[in-house]
Amino acid sequence: MGGLMKLFKKSEPWTKPFSEKVSKRVSRIPTGELEMWTDQAIYEVGRCLSGYQKTHDEVYLSEARQGAEALHAVVEELYKRMTRPIG
Repeated sequence: MGGLMKLFKKSEPWTKPFSEKVSKRVSRIPTGELEMWTDQAIYEVGRCLSGYQKTHDEVYLSEARQGAEALHAVVEELYKRMTRPIG
């Protein structure tokens, strides 16, 4: 009965600055690919911010925000993988 109660127990609310969907997706990507992806993401966020500064078009700002959220999720996942105990 105890296991059944755990099934229906509410989980902690999601409090990270990126979506749970992004986190789950990132968790399935191999570490090497995540490491390569970070450089491209940083470049893309910078490009979007530059476009926003020139035009003040909110599309650039929205794209930069999405890219930064995804980059944060990737860095968080890499950190989690590198700091978890081996065994």
